Order: sequence, then structure tokens, then C-alpha cells
Amino acid sequence: MIKRLATLLLFLHFSVAYTQTIKTDVVVIGGTPSGVAAAIQCARSKVKTVLVQQSGIVMQSADTVKNLSIDTNTTFVSIKKDGDRWAIVIGANGKTEMLKPRVVVDATKDGVVVKSAGLKYAKLDVLENSTRSKKYRTSIAMGNDIGVQFNTLTTNLYPPLPAYVVPIQALIVKGVDNLLFIGDLLPGADIVENQLALGQGAGVTAAYCAFFKTTTANLKVRAIQVELLDFKGHLLPFADIGADPYWRAIQQVCATGLLKGKQKLIDGRPKFLFQPDSIVTTAEVKPVLTEIYTRAFLWFNTTKPGKEFTVGNLLSFISEITLTEPDNLQRKIQKEWPQYKFKSAFDMDRPITRREFAILANKYLNPFARAVDLDGRIVN
Repeated sequence: MIKRLATLLLFLHFSVAYTQTIKTDVVVIGGTPSGVAAAIQCARSKVKTVLVQQSGIVMQSADTVKNLSIDTNTTFVSIKKDGDRWAIVIGANGKTEMLKPRVVVDATKDGVVVKSAGLKYAKLDVLENSTRSKKYRTSIAMGNDIGVQFNTLTTNLYPPLPAYVVPIQALIVKGVDNLLFIGDLLPGADIVENQLALGQGAGVTAAYCAFFKTTTANLKVRAIQVELLDFKGHLLPFADIGADPYWRAIQQVCATGLLKGKQKLIDGRPKFLFQPDSIVTTAEVKPVLTEIYTRAFLWFNTTKPGKEFTVGNLLSFISEITLTEPDNLQRKIQKEWPQYKFKSAFDMDRPITRREFAILANKYLNPFARAVDLDGRIVN
């Protein structure tokens, strides 16, 4: 009798404690601009998402986003792992509710969720994006200003500060699967544009895990970046290609490292530029071409291109890698030339510009299709 009574009391306790349990794909906690952006992106990436916020202003567009539920005036209580999901307790109006998502995004300013899980987070260390690192290849957020003043452009970072990128790895909380932190990850977090870009990148990453029922230990970098680009997100903070109809081709090729941006002072302020009309040099493209394509080494030894890479050099390389008959390839590209709105006429002997190289390489070589790991290294 006593045992049955204890069981009944235990049942009543949990019935009162949690008015309902809701299974969902992603829960974003924190009504910061980055949190709202993450929740909206998750929903637009077709996964069921709940945004939990105690206070804050939700963008008006969020109210009509399919797959997105918003719990306002709600307090985060606790979090723990429960199999392949998380168990999150939230409270509102004296009642508690349990959410059971696959993925959690902590968008609180002081990392309340991460700390409640008994874990630690680290603010983004921009110094890890040095010239020795290839993590820029894994970028899922970027900007031209992190709200910090620098007295010199001399730096060993890529991109050079105050431009920056956020590699996927920076969002992942170590020691557990499917927990992302974006709260005060960036310096200059009061710059709304920075937070929105970071939130969108986090949303795409969380949605990937939820949609494919996988974990942050098994992320496919390029698949996540493709989704981000599909939603008009940028990987690198170029200030001079925003209106280019082929901005995506430029972003993709530069995310491989084939062409790198440069920083210049414009009206006294540093700007990270693609410089579309500058000439491509053999020295800048040879290292990455030989890293990505196994036959590139033989091509360079046989062809021996000069200091300046020409239109003919690129077509010859494309022919070698794609096994396309050279004359047929030349006729095809010459016919297509006007559609790209190139500034110069087709000329095989002319040094190729960065914009011409990016557009043609993206279409015919597709280096962005080569997988990279979370450190930005090519996966063979």
C-alpha cells in the first residue's frame, strides 16, 4: 500500500512539475540578435525550432516563419543530456515545461546554458586564424568590423583585422555533442550586423545536425556552407563584390584559398577587398591547385606558366583536369565570354583577372566541391 502511494505521489510530482513535454529539432535559448537570427535560419532550413527568451525584441518577421515557435517571458531552468536528445526545463507563469531537442544553441550573453550543463565555452580567439591556419576555409560567419581599433594593418591574421571570419569549430562546445555557443563569442558583440551573421551561421549548423540526425562531431563543412550561401550568407568579408551577380562564385573559390583577399586603406579606414580587376599570379594559385588536384604538379612542370597566369593557362589547366579537348573547350568558353560581363575581350594570351579566374574556375573546376575537415584541410 505504501509503495503504491509513493508511486502515485511521484507520478503527481512529475505531472505538476512539467505541464507538457515537447519534442523538437532545435532549441535556441536567448533573445539576442544572434539568437533570433539562429532560430529564424533553423526554421527556414526546414527543422522545427523553438526560441526561448526571457526578454528581448523578436524581429517582426519571426512571427510568421514556418517551423518556428517562440516562448517569450520564459526562464531557462536546467539542461541535461538524455540519450540522443537534450532535456531542457523552462518556466513561465509558475509552470514548467520540458523541451527535448536534438540540438541546442546557447545565445545567452553569459553562457548560462553551457554552464548549467557543467561545461565551458571559449570566446572566439581570432589569433587562431593565422597564416599557418586554414580554418578560414570553414567560415560560417564574417564581418569587416569587430568594434576594436587597430593602429596598424600589419598582422599575421587571415583575414587581417578588423575583418574576420568565424570557423565552424569556434561555435562547438567541447565535451558534448550538439551544443553550440554564440552568446558573446565575438569582440564588438554590440554590432548588430556581426551578431546576425553569426546567428545565421549557427542556425545553418544546428539545422544540419537536426535535419540529418547527426552530431557536431560529424559535420560536413561544405554542405553547411552551401546551405548558408543558398540563403545569401557570405563566407568571406569582401567589401567590393556585394553587387556582383557572380558573388557566389567568388566566395566559393576564395573559400578554398585559391585567391585571397587583401586589405587596403580607403578613406583612412581598412577594407578587405577581392580586387576583381587585378591580375592573377602563378605564385598565388599554384600551391592550392597542386593541393587539390593530383595532376596539377605534372601540368605545372610541363606547361611552366609565367609569372602572370593567362587566360590560356587557365583553359589549358581546365582541359587537363576535366579531360576536355582543348579546342572544343576554347570555343565553348569564347562563346560564353559575353554572358559573364567581363571587362576585357577574350584573349588566350592576356593575363587573367581575379574575377575572370574565379568565375571560370568555379564553373569548370569546382574546387569548392572538395571536402575539408574542421581544420580546413583537404579531405582525400
